[in-house]
Amino acid sequence: MIPGGNLLSAAMGLIGAQPDVYWQQQTGRTLDEAGEWVPEYAPPMQVKGSLQPLSAARYQQLGLDLARRYFSFFTSASIQGVGRDSSGDLLDIAARRYQAESLVDGDWSDVDGWREVIVVDIGPTP
Repeated sequence: MIPGGNLLSAAMGLIGAQPDVYWQQQTGRTLDEAGEWVPEYAPPMQVKGSLQPLSAARYQQLGLDLARRYFSFFTSASIQGVGRDSSGDLLDIAARRYQAESLVDGDWSDVDGWREVIVVDIGPTP
């Protein structure tokens, strides 16, 4: 791999990207009437990326719950995962909604223009 070679762009040129991916960036949160924090999101923006299932070995390596469906999403968008006081951004792909959990192996966007985000399937797109 050559730093600065934008491997994601080359791969998408060969295998293509998921069509119609919509990203909703978390913008904050508010307290509802029941005293629960509710995340707020920006309007959806279309982004390019590739959604790939995680292997069983990757589930084990990352300590993920085997009862949930996790994927890697490769993109150049600045998607953010779960953090302190943040529930992570949302992705809508092929009538399913995914929540960004974490970045994997750091953020390569400054070096190669891409990042890998672990996302979890949270159900059908509303």
